[in-house]
Amino acid sequence: MENRSLKECLHDPLRTPLDWRTRLQVAIDIAAALEYLYYFCDPPVFHVSVNSSNVMMDANFNAKLSDVSVISHDIKRAITNAESFQGQVEQRRRELVFQYGVLVLELVTGQSPGGDGELVRWVQEPGLAGSMHRMVDADLGGAYDARELRDLVLVARLCTRRGDDDDDAGVVSIPQIVRYLQGKVERLGRCDNRCG
Repeated sequence: MENRSLKECLHDPLRTPLDWRTRLQVAIDIAAALEYLYYFCDPPVFHVSVNSSNVMMDANFNAKLSDVSVISHDIKRAITNAESFQGQVEQRRRELVFQYGVLVLELVTGQSPGGDGELVRWVQEPGLAGSMHRMVDADLGGAYDARELRDLVLVARLCTRRGDDDDDAGVVSIPQIVRYLQGKVERLGRCDNRCG
């Protein structure tokens, strides 16, 4: 891909930093790709990992997921219990929601998520609203919309919420995220057209 990986776009000091609109569009592109892969793709997706290394950027900075594999018919036939198979798909969807939330945090903060879960702990803190603007990537130079930031951080918070039981892990789904973010962008686009 012309602009290589999202990881390079966010973390290479020799590259021009991604602007806020591009980051917001990446969040929407990846949510839409996950929705297609896990709800509409036939045969179903078997594996995809959502992280900045697996998000590739084309010449126009449109985000594309890489490293995706589908379930072959042989594997599908080998799984005899349909409920077991559906349970595995649902578990995988919940894991992807969490990974997506971590990716959104990386887009907002410009920080690599790392293995210690610092970004996830931050977004789950009760005092999040007071620290939100301090965590925004300094490379943006303050050029972002505060409402969009709040909305995106809220999505990340819902995606990365971990409870004591499995039910709490399913607070939000990828289709809900797609509709929410697309609705925000459509309203902003109408406002830009009227105000510009």
